[in-house]
Amino acid sequence: MEEVEVSFLINPSFEGKEDHWARINFANATTLGFDPVQGVSAKSGNVFLTLRSSVASGSIGQDVITPQGLTSISAFAWVRAGLDGPVSGALAIWQLDTDPDRPMSAAFVAGNEWTLVTSTLDFPNPTASKTIRIEVYVNEANKSLLIDSVNAF
Repeated sequence: MEEVEVSFLINPSFEGKEDHWARINFANATTLGFDPVQGVSAKSGNVFLTLRSSVASGSIGQDVITPQGLTSISAFAWVRAGLDGPVSGALAIWQLDTDPDRPMSAAFVAGNEWTLVTSTLDFPNPTASKTIRIEVYVNEANKSLLIDSVNAF
């Protein structure tokens, strides 16, 4: 029987709206929307997230504890610009239980088509469980970043 991998993240395609997702960087300046955008279909399911921030680098993320034995973790997200044109952002993986926190970030520019962004973080000590954060940033103020199917394996 073939083993099926399941994402560490809960609610990866935002069908449960912001359930298990939190505004992180510039939380008070960041807004989340789930209303349809004219002419845009979700990449997966029926819902996607629109992330906006009144300051650059607003973000949304989710923290999870990974099991022992992992040598790395990979994250991916489908992103695209809202109707206000191309927008830059980043998909980051943070290892939160190191001192200092260890990040791996993948920068992107989202256009008017869904684009897959990936990032991988290697772990120097695979025997321990790890607290990680998967975080998506919108790097331009007052621009819409559409996000769908954020997963981590």
